[in-house]
Amino acid sequence: MRNLSQQEKNFITKLLRIANTSNNVFMTNIVYDELTNVDIYLNYEHLKVEYRFDKVLYDEDPSMFIDYARDFSWKIIKYFKLLKYLENNMMLFLYQESPSEENARFGRLIKDRMFISADINDADATALILECSKKTIVINQSIRDYVANDFKTEDDIKHFENINLSKENLEVARQSLIVAQRSLKKVHYTIVLTLIIFVIGTIINFLIQKYAGS
Repeated sequence: MRNLSQQEKNFITKLLRIANTSNNVFMTNIVYDELTNVDIYLNYEHLKVEYRFDKVLYDEDPSMFIDYARDFSWKIIKYFKLLKYLENNMMLFLYQESPSEENARFGRLIKDRMFISADINDADATALILECSKKTIVINQSIRDYVANDFKTEDDIKHFENINLSKENLEVARQSLIVAQRSLKKVHYTIVLTLIIFVIGTIINFLIQKYAGS
C-alpha cells in the first residue's frame, strides 16, 4: 500500500466509524461534513457532474473563490480515487443496490439558494464520481486490520520487519568488521615486533660470533 496523507487517513477512519453503526455506507455519508454550502449534482442522463457553490461563498471573497473551488474539487476527486484504490486492494467493494437514476444530488446547499455552478471537465473524474456516488460501500475485515495496524497491511509489516532485520544484520556485520580490523592491527603489530626482535637477535648473534672469533 502507498503512504497516505493525514486527510486520507481521516477519510478511512470516518468510513469505518460509519460502517460500525450502519450498513448504509455511501460516499455521501463520509464527505457530508465537508459539503457546507455546496451540492454535488449528478447528471446520469448526460454523463455530467456539477459542483454548485452557494453564491454567498463567492460574494464573501470573489478573488479567492476560484482557488477555493479548485481546492474543493481536488479534495473530492482524491476521495473518490482513494475509494477505488481501496477497492482495487480488496479492502472493500462497491455495490449498486439502489435503482438507477437520471439525476441526483448530495450536499448541504440550502434549497432554493442562488448558486454558482462549476462543471467537471475531466471525463475520467466525471465517470468515477458517477460510478461511485450511489453505490453502497461494503467493507472487508482487511481494512479494519489495516487501520488497527496504523495503516499498514500485513505485507507492509513484513516489509518493515525485513528492513529492520537487514539493518540489524548490517550493524552486526559492521561491528564484526571493526573487531576484525582491530584483530588485524594486533596481528600486524605482532608480526612487526617479531621481525624487529628477530633482526636485533640476528645482529647480536653476528656481533658475538665476530668478537668471539677475534
